[in-house]
Amino acid sequence: MKKICIFLPILYLLSASISLGFVTAAKTALVIENTTGDVLLSKQIYKPIPPASMSKLMTLWMTFEALDLGRITLQDKLLVSKKAWEKGGSKMFLRQGEKVSIENLIRGVIIQSGNDACIVLAEGLAGTEENFSELMNIRAREIGLLHSSFSNSTGWPHPNHKMSSNDIMILANKIRTNFPQYYKIFREIDFTWDGITQKNRNPMLYMNIGADGLKTGYTEEAGYGLIASAKQKSRRISFIITGLDSTKQRARESKAITTWAFNNFKIINLFKKNETIASVPIWLGVKDQLEIASSLNTDFLSLNNPETLISAKLVLDGDIVAPVKKGDPLNGRLVIKTKSLLSENGKKRELSFPLIANETVDKGGILVRIKTNFRLLKKQITDLFRIN
Repeated sequence: MKKICIFLPILYLLSASISLGFVTAAKTALVIENTTGDVLLSKQIYKPIPPASMSKLMTLWMTFEALDLGRITLQDKLLVSKKAWEKGGSKMFLRQGEKVSIENLIRGVIIQSGNDACIVLAEGLAGTEENFSELMNIRAREIGLLHSSFSNSTGWPHPNHKMSSNDIMILANKIRTNFPQYYKIFREIDFTWDGITQKNRNPMLYMNIGADGLKTGYTEEAGYGLIASAKQKSRRISFIITGLDSTKQRARESKAITTWAFNNFKIINLFKKNETIASVPIWLGVKDQLEIASSLNTDFLSLNNPETLISAKLVLDGDIVAPVKKGDPLNGRLVIKTKSLLSENGKKRELSFPLIANETVDKGGILVRIKTNFRLLKKQITDLFRIN
């Protein structure tokens, strides 16, 4: 089938060759523009590492799913075991034998990073923390966490308790998109339990830069880490950094990454969803031209100054034949070619968006078929002369 390419009258100057790469002290790092899915920074993202308390996100995911399925409710109360009460590290300061609501336990995990709260949830959902860890591993594989293994609910150091930065990012974005009703808890500044008030450990929440989640982590082996997300106007970025030397370095790195990502890039919208892009030929219809559109917003990330759009074209996989209804998918795509965001070598990238019919064109009668035959003949003659 012959492809038809139609170049659109859109062309911007290329940006100057500049380096916008961010140099981080983190052992692993990943920065993503959530609106478009562009990766702005990537460093050792598939290497399984000790995740520390960032792996508490998996405990929360299991809890959120159980709530969503109706297996438990926020008002249900779970018993605090001796094991949970005795657990060291960061704590909610639960008392053995008391019963605590799942809603309070969730806040204890998110805001206070309570190891005791994690164990209570694990035992309440699966009987034992060991059983819960097995369920975590099964569910992790099902949702695409391919470089993770869990041995506990807390992130406590263990040779087999590992996650990659990429997996932590996948999990964080799933929590944000699948459970917005619980995600909002991540931006809460403090939580008081049993007369003890603890501040949220996420340094981003105190910087006034749009941060609304997610989770810090620290062990001696893992160093200081953070999985975070921030929104400014219509843009959202998410990032993870691990293996830093101190809370101060983690805070500095977090602010620097967020500032860099928002200041050096911008979202360009070429066409809105269902906005007519162009008219293209249609055969055997009551009219000769069909208005087409993209079924998605054609958003893409660009260097902030100047624009980096090179060109845009419509690629149709063969002729369009009537009848066609408005909204019907077409065998074609809008292709936008841009300069690679972070390279100095002029490397190009292509972004592709699906096309739909933006109007209804009915099939024509006998006169239309006669007219179509003349169009086909003219087209064949033109192609013949072009070849010769």
